[in-house]
Amino acid sequence: MRARIPLAAALAGAALLAAATLAPMAATPASAPPPAGTVTFLAGDATRAAGAAGKAEKLAVGSAVRAGDVLETKRRTRLEVRLTDRSVLRLGPSSRVVVAAAAFGKTVEERSVSAKLLVGKVWANVAKAVGGEARFEVQTENAVAGVRGTTFRVDAATDRSVVVRVYSGTVAVSQGALPRPEHGTAKDGKPERRQVAGPQEVSREQWEKIVTSMMQVRVSAEGVPGEPETFALADPKADEWEAWNRSRDAAK
Repeated sequence: MRARIPLAAALAGAALLAAATLAPMAATPASAPPPAGTVTFLAGDATRAAGAAGKAEKLAVGSAVRAGDVLETKRRTRLEVRLTDRSVLRLGPSSRVVVAAAAFGKTVEERSVSAKLLVGKVWANVAKAVGGEARFEVQTENAVAGVRGTTFRVDAATDRSVVVRVYSGTVAVSQGALPRPEHGTAKDGKPERRQVAGPQEVSREQWEKIVTSMMQVRVSAEGVPGEPETFALADPKADEWEAWNRSRDAAK
């Protein structure tokens, strides 16, 4: 006599068999890209978001930072990120930085790092002088500071002006974007169009300024870099940001 199997049990068994059959075919979730660096110091509040549209989440010491992340610090906050190649990026208070690119090969010559400072202050201590095809740069809206040395800082004001100070090594500061066209105002209050000069050749000296150790260059709000000039270390009480970074570098 053949044993009868209840209908509910039969259906359950069929479901389990189907699940077992399809399980090997299920797609595995894509793994996240390897971290570009890790938060090694945080005093205050800071967040990271995976892209401009990503949801901001609080950072803590040990948090991973990846290419494409948007880092933002609040008032009275200091943040330090140690990259895979042992270089260090530090953000000052009320700063916003996009980790635009972070790729590391087996050697320093294969490194490609680009951080965009939207506003605030960033301090970079590069692990080793950059050469060959390697790239390590900090961009602002209208300037690019490409590292050819080791330690420098970039301050980006809300009016789009920029100051680049080099503490050791050499940095090439170039215009990052063409100046915006100027418009006058007519008597009726409407914008007045003005004829501007056509394209003209610009020398490398006009386009790029080489800034060496203990020198600085100011970039105007229109994106025009001035001539490099020397600067002196500030009194620790007058520039706590500089003093703190120098002490962190000394202990690195």
